[in-house]
Amino acid sequence: MSSPCPHQSRRRRRRAAASPTSAPACTRSAHDLPAADTPVGAVLAERRASLTADLGGQEACSTAQLALVDLAIRQWLLLDSVDGYLLGLPSLVDRRHRRVWQVVLDRNALAASLERTLARLGLERRAKPVPSLEEYIAAKDAEQAEQG
Repeated sequence: MSSPCPHQSRRRRRRAAASPTSAPACTRSAHDLPAADTPVGAVLAERRASLTADLGGQEACSTAQLALVDLAIRQWLLLDSVDGYLLGLPSLVDRRHRRVWQVVLDRNALAASLERTLARLGLERRAKPVPSLEEYIAAKDAEQAEQG
């Protein structure tokens, strides 16, 4: 009885990872952002609330719009991080090669990507849907009837 090939378990892992029934490699949730009780998380939560309010509120947004909002928030976080790094550099130019550092070009690509995502969401502000006058009066009458 011969022993299995030493690479056999590695091959099995590769095959299992490539199979469509295997678990996804990335187990992070779509909403894994810094917690809102951290300074960064508070800013991101405020930006997300502001974006959804500009789109007419959470209930007026489609699932696709909410996914784009989450994507925009992540892109904004990355852009802010790269901007912080760039502002800490003594110079944005590689003097030896007479050109800007590659990270400056990458930052511009991130900014363009964020701009496209925000443009897909729409640049105009949308009002929240409000009930008609008759619906509002009926709701208030129902509230008063419950209270007294």
